[in-house]
Amino acid sequence: MKITVFYEEKEIRSLEHTGEYSRLKIEVPGHSGCMEIRFSLPILDMHGYWHSDLHAPSDKLHWQIECPYAGQRQFPYLCFLNSRQTNRCSIGLTNLTDDGRFYAKMNQEKCTYDLTITVVLHPETVDFELILDERAIPWTEALAEWRNALPLPPCPEFPEGAWQPVFCTWYAVHAAVTQDWVEKNAEIASALGFKTLIIDDGWCFDVMKRVSPETAPTWYEWIGDWDLSVEKFPDFENHRNRVQAMGMKYLFWTAPFLVGKKSEFIKRYPASAHMPYDDGSYVIDGRNGEVMAAQLEKMKHVLRDYKLDGLKVDFLDVILPDTEVPTGRAVMKFVRELAETIRKVKPDALIEFRQRYATPGMTAYGTQFRAGDVPFDFVDNFQRIGQIRISMGDRIPVHADPVYWHPQESPVNISRHMIASLCGVPMLSMDLLTISETEKKIIRHWLKFYEEHLPAFRDGKWHVAYFQSNTTYMSVTGNGETIIVLLDPARLEEALEDAAGRITVLNLSESDLNLPGAETGDGEGNPGKPGIIPPGGAGSLAKKNA
Repeated sequence: MKITVFYEEKEIRSLEHTGEYSRLKIEVPGHSGCMEIRFSLPILDMHGYWHSDLHAPSDKLHWQIECPYAGQRQFPYLCFLNSRQTNRCSIGLTNLTDDGRFYAKMNQEKCTYDLTITVVLHPETVDFELILDERAIPWTEALAEWRNALPLPPCPEFPEGAWQPVFCTWYAVHAAVTQDWVEKNAEIASALGFKTLIIDDGWCFDVMKRVSPETAPTWYEWIGDWDLSVEKFPDFENHRNRVQAMGMKYLFWTAPFLVGKKSEFIKRYPASAHMPYDDGSYVIDGRNGEVMAAQLEKMKHVLRDYKLDGLKVDFLDVILPDTEVPTGRAVMKFVRELAETIRKVKPDALIEFRQRYATPGMTAYGTQFRAGDVPFDFVDNFQRIGQIRISMGDRIPVHADPVYWHPQESPVNISRHMIASLCGVPMLSMDLLTISETEKKIIRHWLKFYEEHLPAFRDGKWHVAYFQSNTTYMSVTGNGETIIVLLDPARLEEALEDAAGRITVLNLSESDLNLPGAETGDGEGNPGKPGIIPPGGAGSLAKKNA
C-alpha cells in the first residue's frame, strides 16, 4: 500500500505498507503549518468502523467519516471491521497531542476509502509513527496493541479512593445545593456504601436553581471566580469535617476553561472572553498564558483553602480540535501543570476527568475517568463505560455516569441501573432523603457486591463484546472468578466460553436467563429460583475446570 506524505500541500515523500502490520516513522518536515498523510483502503469484507468518539462501532459504512482530535479531546485512531468484529484495518498515530483530523471518503468507482490524516505541526512536534494493522484479530485487540505501542509512561498507581463508589449532587439537586441537604444525604450515602462525595455545579454562587429551559441559557454566567457560596455553605469547615468523618472523600466541581459573563474574573481578565459558549459563559483561550496562570491559581485555591480531597475537572474538551487555530499543546501544558499543582497540595488527591478526555494520553494526569451524561439511560451508561475501557485498558479507574432514575421507576429497572454502573466504579445522584427503603436496599445490595468483588473489578482482565452497533456484554476475569454483565441474552453461551473460576452472571437484559446449576437472586439480594436469573438479578456457579 502506497502512503504519500504532504507538507503545505506539496508531496514530500512516499512510504510503503507491506504485510499485515507496519509501524512507519513519520518525519516532521517543519514546525508550523499542516502535514497530510494520504492513502486508500479497499472496502473488502468491511461492514463497520469505530473511532474514539463512538460509544460502540458503527454498523453502517458512511460515505464520509470524520474524526477530529487533539490532546484534550479524542485520540488519533480509526478502525474498520467486519460483521464478526474482526479487524480489517486499524490506523493510529503515536502523536496524541497536536490538533488533527482523520477523514475517510468513500470512492465508489475504485471501491476504496480514500483517507487523509491531517496533523498541525508545532515547534515542539517531534517525529512520530503511523501504525497500520490489518491482522485478522478482534478489533479491540488491535486497539489495545496500538495503545501499548504509544510512547507513554507506565500506568501509575491510582489512589485507593479512585476505586471507591461515588455520590454526586448533580442530577439530584443541580445548583439548588445547600450545606444541610449535602450533609443529610452524605450521612445516608455513607451508610449505603459510598466513599466519595462530589459537590457538583452550584457551590460557587448564591443563586439556587435547577436545570430547565428557563435557566439553561444563562446557566454558567456566575462561574469563574471559584469562591464558595457562604449562603449555601455557611459553616463549611465544620461541615466538611463532619462529612469526612463519615469516611467520605470531599470533592468540588470545577471547569477551568469556562468563565461566566457575570464573574469578577472576566472583569479582571477581559481577554478571557475568547469565544461565546452556550449557557452564559465564554471559553477561555488556552493559549493565553496570563489567563491560564490565573485559572491555575484559582484551582490551587479551591483545593488548598477548602481542604478538599480532590477536584472534578470538567469541560476540558470544550476547546475543540481545530486545524486552523490549534490549541492542543497549550491545553495539555495546562493539564500537566494542573495535575502537578493539585498533587503538590495533596499527593493522593482525586482528579476526575470525563468521557471525551478519558484517553490514553490523560492517564498520567487524572485518577478517575467518568462516562458522559446519561441520566435515565443505563444502556448508554453501560456502552460509554465500555468505550472508556477499550480506549484506556485494564487497571484504570473507569467511573460510571451517576445513576439517576424516575421516582416511580420499577425495582427491576433500578437494579439494572446499578448493574450497568458496576462495569465501572459505581456512582449515584439521587435525592436520598426521598427514595424508598426498597431503593435503598437495591443500592446497598449492589454496592456490597462491588466491595466484595473489588479485587476482580480493579485488577482483572476486562473484555468488552460487540455485535453490530451494540455492546452485548462485558466480563472481567481475575482473583479466581469471572463476572459477566450481560445485556444481550443471545450472547450468554459466548460469554461463558472463556470464563474461569467462580462465575457470576449479572442480568442487565429484560429476559430471564437460564444458567443450570446457578444459585440466583434478585436485585435486592433475595434468593431466586435455581438456574433462572431474573432481569436485574444475578446467578453464580463454580466452574469445574477453574
